[in-house]
Amino acid sequence: FVERWVRGNGGVEGMGREAVDCVVGELDLGQLSLKDVKQIVKPSGILSPHRLIDFFDEYAVSGTFGCFGTGPGQFKSVADVAVHGEGSEERVAAVDAKACRVLVFNVGSGACVACVGSMGNGPGQFEYPCGVAFNHRGEMFVSDYELDRISVFDASGSYLRSFGSRGAGEGNFDSPKGLGFTPGGELVVADSGNDRVQILREDGTFVRTFGSKGTGEGQFDIPIDVAIGGDGRMYVVDQGNARVVEFDREGGYVREIGSRGDGPGQFQKPFGVALGEDG
Repeated sequence: FVERWVRGNGGVEGMGREAVDCVVGELDLGQLSLKDVKQIVKPSGILSPHRLIDFFDEYAVSGTFGCFGTGPGQFKSVADVAVHGEGSEERVAAVDAKACRVLVFNVGSGACVACVGSMGNGPGQFEYPCGVAFNHRGEMFVSDYELDRISVFDASGSYLRSFGSRGAGEGNFDSPKGLGFTPGGELVVADSGNDRVQILREDGTFVRTFGSKGTGEGQFDIPIDVAIGGDGRMYVVDQGNARVVEFDREGGYVREIGSRGDGPGQFQKPFGVALGEDG
């Protein structure tokens, strides 16, 4: 399409290189594989060399962790990821829901440095781990969809404590999923079965909650994941309503993003959400 469009408007030279780069920069080439970019886009001459470099820098895979399997450093399925640390101490944790464990990798080396959890309902065990988040000290919090609790592990992967049980009261859960931390260190939990978001202290003490079952502003139908910006604003994946909902730091409704459909900016069954460094 791009090649035909450029050719129909006088070609690269006829339009001017800057104009072509500007138009191409507005197109979603990120949907193409890097193989297609190298084999189709690059030879076409549509992108100038410096735009190609920018594109490869933006979309190139910087590293991979694990592969399919049940051995050390391998996954049966990945439900959620979280990152903590800097430099040589930066780690990425990946929840393997089907294998009932969380694998932790060193980002720089790619080595699996910890395998946390096993199948069961005892301390440090999981029946269906779903969400993971690190606090500022590097402790790892993992939600268990089946056991309706959150387990906490230290930076080395050793079990520390757990809190929560099945119910609809304060500090209880019904199928907890996505987790995140506010800038002030409070834990945010997507309490999906209760159609609400709970905010707790790190020891599980209840702070506040927001949301209820429904389709209106500030309501949910299976809130499945959360992300928190540096300003404390919270973004909740409302899966059943096919949208992402933004809240202020106190849980007040701000706006919703997306709607049900298969068009640009629409969703069918959104699953996760994350924020970039600039929010």
